[in-house]
Amino acid sequence: MQSSFHLLSRITASLLLCGLAAHASAAGTVVLNTYGPSDDVSGWASQLGQGINPHQNIAVAFDIGSATSVESILTAIDGVGGVTVGILARQGVVPIGNSWLYSTHLTDPWANTLLTPIGWNLAAGSYWLVAQADAGFTGQWQSGTDTPSAAWAFSSAGNWQAVDTGFTGAPATRVTVAAAVPEPATFGLMALGALVVGARLRRNRQQG
Repeated sequence: MQSSFHLLSRITASLLLCGLAAHASAAGTVVLNTYGPSDDVSGWASQLGQGINPHQNIAVAFDIGSATSVESILTAIDGVGGVTVGILARQGVVPIGNSWLYSTHLTDPWANTLLTPIGWNLAAGSYWLVAQADAGFTGQWQSGTDTPSAAWAFSSAGNWQAVDTGFTGAPATRVTVAAAVPEPATFGLMALGALVVGARLRRNRQQG
């Protein structure tokens, strides 16, 4: 009986420690990363702006498996003028409409500008990260590699087109969301482990 209790206490202690470690080390989850090795931006440049003919806007697709919030967005947008960067719901191979779920405005963005939005909460689903250039903006959204690693699209004369060629890699971006919160059952298991370990320690002290 004592050996069985000892085995149970060891198992629950292990589960407790694992649960605590997972919870303590929880960090943001990257749901989209189209940068090259070591955050290189060495692929073909994806033109972005109103200063070219025809002007283009750019969208990169990403998916989220469970409700969360956006922690940070890193892009390789670089240019002079203003750009609106935001998130749209994705329902097809190209963006439809212009109903921003969330957006922010950048003025004269530098490549590798890190955005840390607050309150950008997203349900599980599919989304577009979109960059829409202001009138007069000239610049680019540099690609990370020449091999697409995510679906993306660009607008030409107001019409969105999906990119289905390997000639130009997806525009370099990294979207990080908050790590998933442990399920209630996980907390329950951790609490049970704590109780069993506590009881074992008290018993050992009484026997000592």
